[in-house]
Amino acid sequence: MTTSPTPVCARCSRTLTWIITPWPEGHLCSTCWTRALETHGRCTGCGTERMTPGIAPDGGRLCTDCAGIPGSYFCLRCQGEGRRHRDGVCAHCILTDRLAELLDDGTGRIRPELVALSEGLRGAGRPRSVLSWTSRAHVQRILRQLARGEVELSHDGINSLSPWRSATYLRDLLVHHGVLPAVDRQLLLFQRWRADWLPTIGDVEHRRLLERFAAWHVERKLREAAVRGPIGPSRDAQARRGLVQAAAFLTWLTAHGQTIGRCTQADLDLWHSEDFLARRPAQTFLRWCMATGQMPRLAIPTRSTANPAPISQHQRLALLRRAVTDTGLPLPDRVAATLILLYAQPASRITALTVDDVLHDGEHVTLRLGDPPSPLPEPFASLLLAYIANRPNLTTATNPNSRWLFPGRRGGQPLQPNSLKHRLRRAGIPVVHGRTAALRHLVLQAPAPVVATMLGYQAETTTRIAADVGSPWTRYAPGDHTRPPGPSPTRHRPRG
Repeated sequence: MTTSPTPVCARCSRTLTWIITPWPEGHLCSTCWTRALETHGRCTGCGTERMTPGIAPDGGRLCTDCAGIPGSYFCLRCQGEGRRHRDGVCAHCILTDRLAELLDDGTGRIRPELVALSEGLRGAGRPRSVLSWTSRAHVQRILRQLARGEVELSHDGINSLSPWRSATYLRDLLVHHGVLPAVDRQLLLFQRWRADWLPTIGDVEHRRLLERFAAWHVERKLREAAVRGPIGPSRDAQARRGLVQAAAFLTWLTAHGQTIGRCTQADLDLWHSEDFLARRPAQTFLRWCMATGQMPRLAIPTRSTANPAPISQHQRLALLRRAVTDTGLPLPDRVAATLILLYAQPASRITALTVDDVLHDGEHVTLRLGDPPSPLPEPFASLLLAYIANRPNLTTATNPNSRWLFPGRRGGQPLQPNSLKHRLRRAGIPVVHGRTAALRHLVLQAPAPVVATMLGYQAETTTRIAADVGSPWTRYAPGDHTRPPGPSPTRHRPRG
């Protein structure tokens, strides 16, 4: 007796756990089947614009008729073509009904201020993601509270909601769709974190001191930075680490029978010596305490925290070659690795780029990292253009029309720098050492001020690195080198 082989997906070769009606090419897993029914475009067989779940022998997309796919996929209500859910109705229609119920202001209609949010969510290219989000009990509770006026439709009202992650996600959507005015989200996240964190400090005197430091120094600095431009997540994280380590220092002093006002140099040195890198973020708090008379003026210990030697030029070129040729790496990772290894861009700047920073005149591709834009040679130019045509996270309600080069999963927000760094490390791309190696190579090829201008660096940074690596351009004098040469000015010697 022979046993039948275990069925596998005809597209991804994954073992099937449940069987769907086979298509002409064979059985599909649920993931490939769902993805196919969410694919729309021009059929290479008949040339019509419709759902194209089939794959032609040459790789083109086919409609259900040309591919010979059995079954009907037209919604019984709106006649749109796609995956049908319950009662033969598509996800868009189900989502429309759900939003009408969740955003009802009590009069049988959607609250007028939330109509833009409803339209934005309904316009998602992949409505099942919105259906999944709105199926959660706490999300439904939050939306009903806003719709019925139980919670004020403002940033302060959103701050009062819980859980805070869902409230933050909803805030991004409300700002993205114009329901709430734009504010610095990292500043709001810090304020929310501070309000939750301070009550956890058990010692009353410690809590009062930390509250003053947080309000008068940390948040004031963040507000000033937000006026100049958006605060990045690293700035927010740095502020939080500073407060956490400040609280740890106060607790350590208490455990050693000391107070901040009687702290000695020996106490400060001992505390830093136990774990200097972890406790370094508290130094801002220590300086503030000294400046405001909360503690004696002492010498804050210092230690070099320079990064280890960068990767070699041979390793850098090998990684660049891998970014271009290794199709096993996700395309976003390959593009980000190129920007790090070729142009020495940090993750925070990469995620701040938009598609408008990529300039393509039909023949040449340049990238606006500084002024003037930097030319992008082949094959890196083709890699970047191919990625722009297939950017991720554009089929949900968060970023359907995003201009970010690396769109994130939150409304109107780019990919977080830490997320990008994590992805690259997982792919074997050394983020910091790769960027350092690229910058060292660039200042050997061109004058440091020129490199700084084109890549968006401070001239002092590139000049220092050029001096470290022994750049032959160290005597280069920045300025206007386009003027034609002329006679040297006559120098007059003083008489007498």
